[in-house]
Amino acid sequence: MARKARIKDPYGTFHITQSGGGQKLLFEKEEDRTQFLEILKKAQLQFQFKLYAYCLLSDNQYHLVMDLNGADMSKVMKSINIGYAIYKDQKEPLFKDRYKSELLKETEDAEDVVRSLHKNGVTGSLWNSYCTYDKESPLKLDWISPIEKSADKKDTSPCRNCMETLKEAEVKLKEFSLERGLPLEDLLKDKEIRNDLILKFRKNSTLSLKELGILFGGLSESSICKILSTVCEK
Repeated sequence: MARKARIKDPYGTFHITQSGGGQKLLFEKEEDRTQFLEILKKAQLQFQFKLYAYCLLSDNQYHLVMDLNGADMSKVMKSINIGYAIYKDQKEPLFKDRYKSELLKETEDAEDVVRSLHKNGVTGSLWNSYCTYDKESPLKLDWISPIEKSADKKDTSPCRNCMETLKEAEVKLKEFSLERGLPLEDLLKDKEIRNDLILKFRKNSTLSLKELGILFGGLSESSICKILSTVCEK
């Protein structure tokens, strides 16, 4: 039977489930889960998707709820799964079949999935560390890490979807160059300023990586990914 084609929506919110399939479990010890979260975080820095919830309570399955925010789901999942497979370093296949993805068309659908993960998660002893989301507003925060996020730390990030078109972003970029008193061409030649702007425009727009590349002088998608990763890790 032919595989069912995936629904592709680079700005959609998805519930993703991946199961293990090898002779060993996906998560055999606490260190495995900690390492998976590090890989997940690096993937988010690279692709800038919005992570609303994750659950690693099962020894052989994980759940993610994410808004792709313009990223390619296939590339995101390859980065996560390949990275974790390299960490596990075993000869037999680590995962059972391909991951499953469900498009959550409405905000209520996403909230229901997050609440379901929460409800199932609280019965597990690892709830606080490995099955989490923002309990006050699960669909606002991006990365919710038990390693870094304290109870009193609020999300103070600016509006993430202010610019919706490339034309609108071009106007904003020209306005910024005028504020700096620099011609746009000279502004883009300053890599430090340019890279910081790429990060800001990524966080405050719905532009794809390709559109960001066009906006900032014809850079490739891979170059944009590298710049975002470098800037975020500073």
